[in-house]
Amino acid sequence: MPQLDFSTFLPQIFWLFISLSFLYIVLSRYALPRVSDVIEERKDIIAQDIDSAKEYSAESEKATEELNLKLSEAKVSSQNLINKSLQDIKEDNEIKKSSLIKEINNEILEAEGEIKEKKETALAEISSISENLAIEMLENLSVGEIDKGKIAALSKMDN
Repeated sequence: MPQLDFSTFLPQIFWLFISLSFLYIVLSRYALPRVSDVIEERKDIIAQDIDSAKEYSAESEKATEELNLKLSEAKVSSQNLINKSLQDIKEDNEIKKSSLIKEINNEILEAEGEIKEKKETALAEISSISENLAIEMLENLSVGEIDKGKIAALSKMDN
């Protein structure tokens, strides 16, 4: 094997040193800077993306807080509107209720007045009918002459 031949050992070390030096120079001057530039660009892009994500996250949290605030304001506003509407409806119902009660009470008073008048009329008619009936019954019994004044006075005493 030629690698183990000590006579060619020194030139092999020389050429190994030259090859490795050349490879080192090429890699350190051209390949590695490009790779490190790409790595740095990627780090910068990632850092920018992280900063953008933080900004968007902060903006979204702010928007969420504003939305929650507007939502709570809308809830309060709608609740106030509902309460006001309910109060207005209650007041309208109370007004209508009181006017209906007054109307019903007036109708009841009118009906009571009519009933009282009809009762008095009926009682007057009953007196007149009872007088006529008493006179007819006495005439049928042939009691004799009937004094209509006495019968009228008796029927007036009962009232």
